[in-house]
Amino acid sequence: MFKVKAITHHAPDFLKAAYKHGNIIDLMNHERFIDIGESYITFAAPKSFRVYRMGQHRVPRFCGQYDSIMRAAFYARLNR
Repeated sequence: MFKVKAITHHAPDFLKAAYKHGNIIDLMNHERFIDIGESYITFAAPKSFRVYRMGQHRVPRFCGQYDSIMRAAFYARLNR
């Protein structure tokens, strides 16, 4: 199964959700590990998850904001 990359954040809500769904979320500690054209998830306070796609010249492009990590992962998988 394809794992979606997520940028690690120190918020307990994000870490709890990411570790709970460890079979579909692959934690990265920095954006430099994201390949061009690949979608990834970040955490946006208070409790929302944003999906970005790494564009050319390593400029992230916003793709959407979701209230659960599962919805964000589903959308990131569709846009990989």
